[in-house]
Amino acid sequence: MGVIHLFKLLIAEDEETIRNGIVSSIDWNKHNIDVCAEACNGAEALSLLESVHPDIILTDIQMPKMNGLEFIQQAKNKDYSFEAIVLTGYEDFQYAKQSIRLNVFDYILKPALPDKILDAVLRAKQRIEQAKLMNQQLHFLEEYTDKKNRLDKVEKLIYWFHFPEQSRTDDKVDIIKQLRMNIRPNIDMHVGIIRFPTKATSYYIDDYELLKFACLNVTTETLSSFYDGNLEVLFDQELLVWVANTDSNYEPSKLETYLNQLMENFQQYLKLPIYMGIGNPKPSIDDLHQTFQEAKEALDEHYYHKEKNAFFYTEDRDYKHILHDKELSRFENELITDIYNKQYDAALDKLESWLIYLKETTFYHKDQMNLKAMTLIIEMQKFVQGKTLTKIEWENDFVNWLEKMPTMKTFDDMSSILKKIFQNVFEILTVEKPVHRTVQRAQVIIEERYTENLTLESVANEVFVSSAYLSSLFKQELGINFLDYLHQYRITKAKLLLTQNYKIYEVANKIGYNDERHFSSTFKKWTGITPSRFQKENKFIG
Repeated sequence: MGVIHLFKLLIAEDEETIRNGIVSSIDWNKHNIDVCAEACNGAEALSLLESVHPDIILTDIQMPKMNGLEFIQQAKNKDYSFEAIVLTGYEDFQYAKQSIRLNVFDYILKPALPDKILDAVLRAKQRIEQAKLMNQQLHFLEEYTDKKNRLDKVEKLIYWFHFPEQSRTDDKVDIIKQLRMNIRPNIDMHVGIIRFPTKATSYYIDDYELLKFACLNVTTETLSSFYDGNLEVLFDQELLVWVANTDSNYEPSKLETYLNQLMENFQQYLKLPIYMGIGNPKPSIDDLHQTFQEAKEALDEHYYHKEKNAFFYTEDRDYKHILHDKELSRFENELITDIYNKQYDAALDKLESWLIYLKETTFYHKDQMNLKAMTLIIEMQKFVQGKTLTKIEWENDFVNWLEKMPTMKTFDDMSSILKKIFQNVFEILTVEKPVHRTVQRAQVIIEERYTENLTLESVANEVFVSSAYLSSLFKQELGINFLDYLHQYRITKAKLLLTQNYKIYEVANKIGYNDERHFSSTFKKWTGITPSRFQKENKFIG
């Protein structure tokens, strides 16, 4: 699959200037498309088919000797396979029904911009690629269905991965020979694991089994040459696993080239991003479970480095237990104290410090990290228990965050959820609490004029108290200082604007921020995500 297929395009157009424009105004080579032939009428185009065998035909309808639709009809009668795109004028709409009958891929109204033509050709190219892949997978599926030992191979390898003690009595050399496995037992071998994102989107094959076979096929075809064919690929539940022999010259850097190609192939053919963990080679088939476990541990590094896709196991890891971290405990104790003292702005700052400490100075296993996050959420639940907080959003898109936390695949995802929960709770605690009349009057000023350059001093003057007294009242009544309350109110307004068709700098200006960067950092502090990410996830579709 590393070889790029060049798609052939035949252009049939009787007007030479239009034909030359289509050829010269688009960089076809950039899109792996070769204009293999040009014709000035349908009859000439038909005569060229046998020698050029185009994948895509772009043809005008109205041409001398033979029009475009007659050309398509006769080409199909001769059993040529291609996708057809027709160029048509207003007067040619009478041919629309005939175009449908001929299964024409698309038709473009003349005069047409080059971008319009290129878009149609690229979509036709994508359909051909998908059809070819479908045919490959169906053939692959039939091939494996015929092999009765396929399931036996998969079952045995999975058994060796997970039950090393119980399988020690297996005569693995004999079993590999009997089941005709494509691995050799007496040569170094290792395991690689592929994990897919939780939500795989933009996939066009509905049949899950066919998808699995497509994944097996793409992996086998891409990696087979590196391992000289000594490779078995299988699914172990939701993980795609390969077992392969490595030679004496094995270097991870050499394999990395093939893994990059594998990532590209999954993205191009299956529209799937992938994440990979690779174990170290082992000299004995009896140690297969060790390299399998190493691959899983390597894959866990994606939790901290979501920008990377491939992770090789290294033996210099020093996993410590998170419960023994005194510095982390200190952060947590101060955070919980701030919560119970209703110092919500300080609590958010402590939470941020807690997360920064975890990410930048520690390397705990993801399961320990997620468990720690759950303990903070449970502590928050204990704090709000019995309070009349009916509006706390413990769910987002019908998913309970507390239940979801153990499954977090990256540190950033965990951080985002934790910040969102804390921010939601603090926001509601602040809104629901009865407050001093002076603070209420200050809140009204903020609600009415939050777009202006409000300061503690200016608002204090308007409610006839000193700035120090007003600041103290805000802390006492709301558990938050004046400035953070103002920011929080503005962020609430910003959320609504971000779901509409406003640019981020426009939202910043509309809610009282002259500096877009200041707005973005404040928004992230109170929501856990950037304005651009919030906008992407909550874009209004109307």
